[in-house]
Amino acid sequence: MTASTGVDTDELWRRVGLHELRQALMRIEELMYGFESTLRALPPCNVCARAKLVERIQSDSHRLSREMTSLSVLTESLKGALSTTEQCTAALTAKPPVPCQCTGGECTCHE
Repeated sequence: MTASTGVDTDELWRRVGLHELRQALMRIEELMYGFESTLRALPPCNVCARAKLVERIQSDSHRLSREMTSLSVLTESLKGALSTTEQCTAALTAKPPVPCQCTGGECTCHE
């Protein structure tokens, strides 16, 4: 779906709990666009162009490394959350909860 249909993509990412992932991907996309901008602005001299590219790569590599580490940690967290969700779904499907049948006091039917 596109923005022209009135769908708020930021809200969709939030709704499914992936807003942090979207933010990380957007930061990486900014790095890509910045690097492309550097490529377009390279001087005509190959030696100077290479020097400019090395300079840009060195400055961006630290930031990109941090973003990739963040993405890896986020991915592992998402895998864990998905695994837990799948286990809970399977457990609830296999043995759906039933309302408490105890008339008062302590519950003895859900021990």
